[in-house]
Amino acid sequence: MHPSRSKIQQAVLCVALAMATAAADWRDDIGFTRLQTIAGAELPVSPSPGLTQVEAFDANNNYTPDITSPLFAGKTFTVKSGASGTSGHASKVAVNFYAATSQLPGIAAVDLYNADDWLGAGFLKRKTLDLPGTEFRAVQNHSWISTGMESADAAEANHRLDYAIQNQGFICVVGQNNDASNPLPQLLGQGYHSISVGRSDGQHSAGFTTLDGPGRIKPDLVAPSAFPDDRTSWTTPMVAGAAGLLHAKLAAAPYSLTGANLPRVVKALLMAGARKDNLASWSNTSSRPLDLRYGAGNLNVHHAYLALRAGSAAASSSISHGIRGWAAESVGANSSKTWFFTIPAGAPATPFCAALAWHRVVTTSTSGGRNQTRTWDSTLADLDLRLYQANGFTLGSEIAASLSAVDNVELIHQPALPPGSYAIEVQNTSGTATDIALAWHSLPPVSIAATQPLASEIDGRQAIITLIRGGDTTLPLQVPLSIGGSAVAGVHYQPLPATVTIPAGQSSLAIHVTPIADSLAQGDRSVTVAVAADFALVRNPAQAAVVTIHDKPFDAWRFTHFSPTELANPAISGENADPDGDDLDNLIEYALGLPPESPSSAPAAMIDPDGHLAISGTRNPDAEDITWHAQVSGNLTTWAPAQILLTAENFTARDPIPIDDADHRFIRLKITRP
Repeated sequence: MHPSRSKIQQAVLCVALAMATAAADWRDDIGFTRLQTIAGAELPVSPSPGLTQVEAFDANNNYTPDITSPLFAGKTFTVKSGASGTSGHASKVAVNFYAATSQLPGIAAVDLYNADDWLGAGFLKRKTLDLPGTEFRAVQNHSWISTGMESADAAEANHRLDYAIQNQGFICVVGQNNDASNPLPQLLGQGYHSISVGRSDGQHSAGFTTLDGPGRIKPDLVAPSAFPDDRTSWTTPMVAGAAGLLHAKLAAAPYSLTGANLPRVVKALLMAGARKDNLASWSNTSSRPLDLRYGAGNLNVHHAYLALRAGSAAASSSISHGIRGWAAESVGANSSKTWFFTIPAGAPATPFCAALAWHRVVTTSTSGGRNQTRTWDSTLADLDLRLYQANGFTLGSEIAASLSAVDNVELIHQPALPPGSYAIEVQNTSGTATDIALAWHSLPPVSIAATQPLASEIDGRQAIITLIRGGDTTLPLQVPLSIGGSAVAGVHYQPLPATVTIPAGQSSLAIHVTPIADSLAQGDRSVTVAVAADFALVRNPAQAAVVTIHDKPFDAWRFTHFSPTELANPAISGENADPDGDDLDNLIEYALGLPPESPSSAPAAMIDPDGHLAISGTRNPDAEDITWHAQVSGNLTTWAPAQILLTAENFTARDPIPIDDADHRFIRLKITRP
């Protein structure tokens, strides 16, 4: 975090690094890469009102990014606080906020302030009789802090900012200080209506507020601290970019949100969508809604966007909603509202999170005649958030509750909510109606099964594995696979992809396992496919689809009867070999179901049914890859086809000419395989 360089705070410069294109890893970590893949062109590129970036002066009194960089193509900059050269810190913040490689590419107006001017005449108008200025942009980013201001002055600044957010409906994202041992900075990390950001490695100031309402928890959430180095200066614009994407979607049809509903709903969506599974120590309690270091958890714009996309869900006593949703409503004084939802039957238990956000009411007045002063005051409604089992549309037992007496957020997290019917209740215990934003999020289930469990080399028959997903199907769903078994990809079957996608509009996908035919005696091989762990879905880790690749029957027979050493020697295990010296090569022994390494005497019997020459014997019922041929002759020179009679376990070859009608008759048997 970059401190403000005013008289209230000495300058401490961040280590200067050359600006670089944003690496893809943080976008992967927050789910943006996945979101781009599945949502594609429907994603907004920037909120139409534009963006605001507020920066502290650097050592050379510069506060603006490199506005000539091609990374910022399409952005129109307005320098609000006087002339400035390029600030390396501001440039790196901008890369994560609105560069072409960020969550907000494309055309947008960007206003640029230095922090001292923004606090004063430029916008907030601190310590004057004037009200805050008008913010024409959608999202403000503040990658700076101040800790040296008098508490009363800091409280006034926080009141002014909350007042502006409530009355103008913009989103304000602020960073905490670096260094886990630091107390919370007074500016701007202790506000009510802003979104406070830390680092996913936990190395930021965190804990309970001490200013303007003690006992609240900051930060609100954290983000990856990997680019360009570990600083809240870079995590804050990641959250600001995500907020801008959500703002652009919510402000457009069909939602068309306006005013204070926008910052409230965006905050609730980001907190409900934040991940806890990749923060080993995350925890909360019924009286402490957020984790003392990580807030609501790790930023995940994929989750927040899909909860937004699920649509606005009205409180109702007769409608059940889906696994994701949000609401922007007013809850009357001393009353409650309820939202019912269902986790589908047959699905694994899913991580579930619900977040509630509301604003304090900030009031202001002037007094004092000629020497007027402006005073600020506020009131905060007390709201509770509860999760119940439901029986139809009747509340059952309470599962969890968030009951902070001082915060303006509540959050319920269940690591594994099983299938069933549930209800979210928002209770207003205050004497005035309060506008709220509610959001909830859980994961779609994906199951896997072998719907055609057999593949075979002999005819190229494919095995089929089927994936089935629950929940919304209007977007594609990427499903990573874990692949194992005794079969070797590329040797025994065509390799399967590491990730498959269930297309939009489909609830299932068939995966074909295609065998590779060869002449090796390897026996049957298995392919085991499971759904791999993934942040965007829930699966049963014990569930797997197992398919069997049948070796060619002759090769399977050889695999059963010969050792590995013998299999490597065609003179012993080859088709035309006769290892037992009984004048029956391996293919004949295979066809007749005889042991290839034990001499067989009289493997077939000569019979004379009804005066016709015939030969009969046992048949190997598993020998599916051979063709039986029989021929007859009267002179051993000219041969004609004999009649073949096959049953499941026996064969008979029969001369169609009676013995009495010829001087000599001969019969022979021949076995071939492709």
